[in-house]
Amino acid sequence: MPTAHVTGLAALPNGRYDAPERDLALRVVLDALDDAGRSPRDIDGLYLPKPRPWTPQGFFSTLLANLLGAAPRRTVETYTGGTSGGSAFQTAVADVRAGRAETAVVLAVERNSIIDTADYFRYILGIFDREFQAPAGPSIPAVYAQSMQRYCHEYGVLREAMADIVVKNRANGATNPESVFDAGVSADEVLGSRPIADPLRLFDCPRPCDGAAALVVSSERSGNADGEAVPVAGLGAHHASSHLVGTRDGSLAHLPAVGGAVEDALGDAGCDVESVDVLEPYAPFPHVEAILTEEAGLFDRGEGVAACARGETALDGAHPVSPSGGCLGRGHPAMVTPLLNHVAAVRQVRGTAHNQVDGAETVLTTSEHGHVDGATATVFGGGR
Repeated sequence: MPTAHVTGLAALPNGRYDAPERDLALRVVLDALDDAGRSPRDIDGLYLPKPRPWTPQGFFSTLLANLLGAAPRRTVETYTGGTSGGSAFQTAVADVRAGRAETAVVLAVERNSIIDTADYFRYILGIFDREFQAPAGPSIPAVYAQSMQRYCHEYGVLREAMADIVVKNRANGATNPESVFDAGVSADEVLGSRPIADPLRLFDCPRPCDGAAALVVSSERSGNADGEAVPVAGLGAHHASSHLVGTRDGSLAHLPAVGGAVEDALGDAGCDVESVDVLEPYAPFPHVEAILTEEAGLFDRGEGVAACARGETALDGAHPVSPSGGCLGRGHPAMVTPLLNHVAAVRQVRGTAHNQVDGAETVLTTSEHGHVDGATATVFGGGR
């Protein structure tokens, strides 16, 4: 079974774009192919999250193949919420491993700037259980606010301590030229920002934005002379018995989908969590990052927040988390975020990351949907 390698990548800076999704997608795909030393005619697999309902262009993969002049044997558009990009990438890797594709392109594009707030919340309301949850009018921040409250209660963590995670990620994002932010924040600014859903404040929440990213996955080790081919060592995925409001018979402070996905990915890679040099998680709220580090086995339960305060998750810490800034420091075009994590991971292994961690050889990424009901985990670099 051939090993899949990322041989090319590209990402646009998060922000606001007037160009249509088609143009943004073409730009990152062509740039990623150039990084891989490939042309559109080499594409035999095209994989992407199904664009959001407010994207004007439908049947997106077919249009893209035509505009590129590509003739892929396989085109896949996935929709699994926030894991869509992660699922698309893992499908591409599985096809390369199985010999169904030799040069696969995975892309994601999103323009949140073209939908107004009221329409967006109507869309979000529709993903909750229509009979029992949606009539109560919940929001995504409100669900995560409940799990933050539970985490603080269950482990005796001060809510104010969560601000350290935001401060770290915003500082990382401020030195990442692809971030939507160009400055950090203080803990006082985080805690003093306006309330969103008690106890979440504005700066505890990710900034919606436009974005696009693409990666080339190949069965060959050779990439462009300027870009090292990075092996995809491990894949994992898991879904808890839950739908947006916490697992059945489980605590809101636990996210078992992450633990299951990470265990699978590390097992597939033939390594353990102590081998992971960098974690680039899909963590849209500060307590989620803390819980993810615990579910992954980096810290004991209830220790994720304190570990950040001690500097253990900083760029020069024992377990660097979100050097790119992550959802909180980089911006959050949700369909693109999993691929942005993958791009950040490959750059770390190549030694070309914007916030490079010294000696990074093995990087773990995650993606999630719902209230982390489902998760993917991917290991880049090290492994068997």
